Amino acid sequence: MKLKKVSKYMLSEMKNSILIFYLVILFITIFFSVSASDGNTSFNGMEMASSIFLFVLGLNSFKTNYLFLLSNGIPRRTQFRGFFLAAISVAAGIAVINRIFEALFTRVINYNNMFDMIYKQVTQSPVNSTISISWSITVSMFAITLGYFITLAYYRMAKTLKIIISIGVPAFFFVILPYFAFKWSSIETINRVESTIRTLFGVNGEYRPMNAVVTFLVLTVALSALSYLLIRKAPVKEN
Repeated sequence: MKLKKVSKYMLSEMKNSILIFYLVILFITIFFSVSASDGNTSFNGMEMASSIFLFVLGLNSFKTNYLFLLSNGIPRRTQFRGFFLAAISVAAGIAVINRIFEALFTRVINYNNMFDMIYKQVTQSPVNSTISISWSITVSMFAITLGYFITLAYYRMAKTLKIIISIGVPAFFFVILPYFAFKWSSIETINRVESTIRTLFGVNGEYRPMNAVVTFLVLTVALSALSYLLIRKAPVKEN
């Protein structure tokens, strides 16, 4: 019973943000479709916008809820499970809402969703809608879980470590890694790594969206496990 109540509470905390997000998307689409003088308005990749939104939602889904629920006697494990039950519901709901918006948008504007741009339009072959929905759900789950993991990790860090991570991680990926890749790695090694990454996401010659579904699912499970390790002994910190 506690788990169900926690999950409902988490959903209630998220629903207003989700409503505002889609109202903004709807307003922007209507505005540009009406204001376009030639009537040729296009809108592409709403999944990218919703993924960014879910990432931010995940970033803002821990501390306040954690302190409030803990003060009301809700164990950390129940909070963790409640969040992910809510996250699964949100991810599935957003995948469905995106499809509804797609059906509406295609009637008034030139609309292409991100899945079609990556897979369907490239291969020029019909793709099962179940795979498309599965892809959207796993992308959404990965985005919100990544945000949740990051905010949990920062919550557990000391102030000095937060500064080091905030500076060090971007520096590693955008400065150090490219430098060593250029300086010490052969073209064959770089091509092999790129080919592996493209294969994992199903865009390596033969376009296979289920590869991406499995990859996002594995990443989500891994981040969920790390998040559980972080939350199970998380202290109470007001600052």
